[in-house]
Amino acid sequence: MIVVVPSSRSITLEYVEPLIASGARFIIVDDSEGSIVIDHPQFEVYNWNDQRRMLGDLQRAIPRRNGACRDFGFYVAWKNSEPGEIIITLDDDEIAGKSFAADVERTLENRTRRVASGAGKHFNIFDCYQNVEKNLYPRGFPYSARTEHAPWGFEQQVSCDVAFNLGLWTNIFDINAIDKLQGPRYTYPDAELRHPSVLVPHGAMVSVCAGNMQFRRELIPAVYQLLMHVEVMPGWVIDRYGDIWGGFILKTLMDRKGDRMAVGAPMIHHLKEGSFQRNIWQEHLCHLVNDEFLALLDRARDEVAPGDYRVMMEQLAEIFAREREGCSAILRRYFDHLLPAMKAWVKALSL
Repeated sequence: MIVVVPSSRSITLEYVEPLIASGARFIIVDDSEGSIVIDHPQFEVYNWNDQRRMLGDLQRAIPRRNGACRDFGFYVAWKNSEPGEIIITLDDDEIAGKSFAADVERTLENRTRRVASGAGKHFNIFDCYQNVEKNLYPRGFPYSARTEHAPWGFEQQVSCDVAFNLGLWTNIFDINAIDKLQGPRYTYPDAELRHPSVLVPHGAMVSVCAGNMQFRRELIPAVYQLLMHVEVMPGWVIDRYGDIWGGFILKTLMDRKGDRMAVGAPMIHHLKEGSFQRNIWQEHLCHLVNDEFLALLDRARDEVAPGDYRVMMEQLAEIFAREREGCSAILRRYFDHLLPAMKAWVKALSL
């Protein structure tokens, strides 16, 4: 079991003590020239100097100055893990419960789970919770899908294993920054789930917020967090959607291959939130082109041949490159930065 944690601050070992006790190995991605030092045999710390040393020109695949820098941890895990090994990713401001390690093992096993079902294409992961206010949506859930949205149910049951699990949170939920100004309450310290683990049906999209994910090694190529903090016009950036758009890609490729995604436990206790004003600025342009990105991905879906996830990502990058010219100016300028990074990611995993 390998745990990847990105940080530009510090790592509090007490937050992940249950995983340390389980024997998990930790890859800390220090998003700087080198400011984090941890003296512990289960921890390895990598900074920008290590990226240059290990990747050379291919370091352009790795985002900087945001949580998507965890991609470098995925790269290290790809090189230093066994087939089928479990990869976990957490943020540095989250507390793992006592049973977290055992719950991770259980959630990826073959077991009977409820299947989410409802109208529309987008599954609101907050439907998994008990007693959460209405009209609360996770970061990245399209505004266009909210007008007719009704909560999904969980009647059908299926026995299967899953390749990827999106763990949820207690305390501070991950929502769009602008929704915090006008939307319902989003802090639930004692939040509880309706069911411990539910399946996301084939064809449904879900906001994959990267602060609590568990998956098998084979998925690493498709769990790529997209390049972020890209200026596409003076003063305006594409940011804070690296995991959201990356998650849409992941779910699309998983559907093509026939692998299953679950949502639910193990939950993590999320402690902090960023500046509303800065996060609103970072997310604004993403909201404007979110539907366009989803439509492009939907058109690309049938062209990607099911197979190895690295090859599927390579195919998708080629499709995006072909479709780039027909995109809006915002998305086209973003792709000018994203496409070289995606290609470098696939190449790095091939070496």
